[in-house]
Amino acid sequence: MASINHLHWIFCSLVFTLLREEPVVLVSEGKSEYKIVIASAPTEIDKLAASVFQKYIRQMSGAELQIVPDSTKISEFEVQIGKSNRTAKEDVEDLTPDGLLIKTRNRSLILTGGTAKGVLFSVYAFLEKYLGCRKYDIGLPYIPERSSITLAKNLELKENPTLQYRDVFYPQTLDVEYRNWHKLHTLDDSWGLWGHTFNLLVPAIEYFANHPEYYAWVDGERKPTQLCLSNSEVFAILTANLRLKIENNPGLTYWSVSQNDGVGYCECKQCARVDKRQGGPQGSIIKFVNKVAADFPDKIISTLAYGYSQKAPKHLKPVSNVNVLFSSIVSNRNEPIATDPRSESFRKDLKDWTRLTKNLIIWDYVIQFTNQVSPFPNLRVLKPNMELFKNAGVYGVFSQGSGYGEAEFSVLRSYLLAKLSWDSQLNATEIVDDFVGNYYGEAAPFIHSYIDLIHQEQKMSSRVLGIYGSPVREHLSYLRPELIALYNKIFDEGEAVVATNAILLERVRIARLPLQYAELQLSKFYGIGEHGVFLMEGNRWEVKPGYQEKVNHFTNLAIRANIKEISESGLSPANYQKEWKQVFKDGPKLHQALHAEVKAVIPFSDEYVNKGTATLTDGSRGYGDHEYNWLGWVGGNMEVVVNLGKEMVINQVGLSFLDDQRHLAFVPEVIEVSFSIDGQHFQDLKTVHTALEEHPIKSIKDINIALPERTKARFVKVFAKNVDRIPSWIVNNGRSAWIFIDEIMVN
Repeated sequence: MASINHLHWIFCSLVFTLLREEPVVLVSEGKSEYKIVIASAPTEIDKLAASVFQKYIRQMSGAELQIVPDSTKISEFEVQIGKSNRTAKEDVEDLTPDGLLIKTRNRSLILTGGTAKGVLFSVYAFLEKYLGCRKYDIGLPYIPERSSITLAKNLELKENPTLQYRDVFYPQTLDVEYRNWHKLHTLDDSWGLWGHTFNLLVPAIEYFANHPEYYAWVDGERKPTQLCLSNSEVFAILTANLRLKIENNPGLTYWSVSQNDGVGYCECKQCARVDKRQGGPQGSIIKFVNKVAADFPDKIISTLAYGYSQKAPKHLKPVSNVNVLFSSIVSNRNEPIATDPRSESFRKDLKDWTRLTKNLIIWDYVIQFTNQVSPFPNLRVLKPNMELFKNAGVYGVFSQGSGYGEAEFSVLRSYLLAKLSWDSQLNATEIVDDFVGNYYGEAAPFIHSYIDLIHQEQKMSSRVLGIYGSPVREHLSYLRPELIALYNKIFDEGEAVVATNAILLERVRIARLPLQYAELQLSKFYGIGEHGVFLMEGNRWEVKPGYQEKVNHFTNLAIRANIKEISESGLSPANYQKEWKQVFKDGPKLHQALHAEVKAVIPFSDEYVNKGTATLTDGSRGYGDHEYNWLGWVGGNMEVVVNLGKEMVINQVGLSFLDDQRHLAFVPEVIEVSFSIDGQHFQDLKTVHTALEEHPIKSIKDINIALPERTKARFVKVFAKNVDRIPSWIVNNGRSAWIFIDEIMVN
């Protein structure tokens, strides 16, 4: 009997060996012998995964695979999805909650995963890796038509994600299938509260008037900037309000208890005592949040390491159900964080935080907030940064893009970041090549050329790429006029090759929008110059022909492209168009000192250089953004001398100052204008005093100084006295006040 059993074992082994050698023919000429097997009591994820597989196999080949429970008799022609009575223990060993397994065993195909969405992720990974399916944006996925589907022998892929939490904040991820396809999480999935929440949980509008002690002691008084975290009543109110929110959304896991967006942390004796021991205000935050977390042991209480709380406490560890969102806001965007000298402080803080907790999520920024549609060549650093985060052992990454509206290359960035969040070791160049090649079709070589060239030029410029930059800052680097002309030539050729394909042409035109935006913004900066928006003929000006059409083309296409905000401030394409109507109406500033030489007696700041001292007599109007045609002095007074080139009679001097108190720009307290024939001896001093008043909305203050009849001068000196101290209604934490001046108009 033993020998017969032995022969039977040998026979079965040979049969299964032969079966393993046979490829798995899932579909043949639109027909399939396979059934989809799921557990008799399947999870919702199992059911969704099975229906997704069924749908796309049908769409691809026409074959209809029936979904059956695992109580069905075992067959060799099965697609086993999820955990069932067919699942081998070793198949699901070592899988994290989102981990996935794709495997052929004999003639069966196994698609399973971890305890979260791993099973569903295995289906989408199978469709993409082995059947060539793609989902590049919110639109319909690309599903190739294949009447037959044959899988390779001994197929096996087991993957766990690089990061346990992966969130890419772009409009594509609002689409549920896009998220599932690319194995992403989102704020809506599991977050009850996100980001800055102190004022939400203990609203200043409700409590500050009667209980100022609930709020921060700053500069010798209570201010509703942040909470006083040593106040026991603050803790009671906050936890009561938090409990109500959790009761209304019991299924959500993450609840943020975090500082407001700004400065002004509490410096009272009790808070300061904790902060001194822990090396900064992050100490009182972690102590407070740990205490909150103890009241909600089944939830994750999240807090921020951001701004004044960026550094890790010296001794205090976040408890196990506290999550820390650690901001990368201080980092450069054109060099990898791991090697960039400017990111040294971030690297140190990252190391210190990961010593204290592994429950760390990086809040990374991948967009230029002040000009979301402008060219922002940072694609080359996304992979090395993701590798740094992974190697540091963080729990996850929240990549903040343009949120609910599109921005510069947002579809490409979303796709690339999703792939790298799952596996940071993937080849970023191959991902970009795959996307560009398929998304732009015959125009792909031109999109590649543009991306390569603008990244190359940015790198060669050695300029810092910041999330609060502007096209004006780069007018001498990767956005200088000759390069813009070259970029436009590339896009012209790209549009030409897809001119007969409406879908591809629209995609190429949308890719070009950032370049057109940069041109428009720079034309305001150049004003009446060669590349400006205005033409001068004698003493008359006009808008260059075609410029109104350029603005209309940009705004109309931006609206079609779902660009909701030009900048983080909320400027919509429609309001951007209105701004341009005002630009066309106002025109340049023309006066007798146009293009006169200006000497800065007190040096101006090198942070906003614009055209240097020429900014003050170039005829270009200063606009609402301090990046455009303003010259700035910070922390001190301003003094310049305008050389008119010859002696002349002057009747009036006009000055414009920017009042943007949110960015610490104030109208000077005292303005003095004096005059000279020889440039050495100045007289006929005219003084203007201004009252410092709170203005929450930025504005431009025009000051016109009328002079006595027949005032003669060749030189005009302008002195402006900066505010002595930041006014009490603004918490500055050591920052200095600015003077921004636009044009010195002499008539």
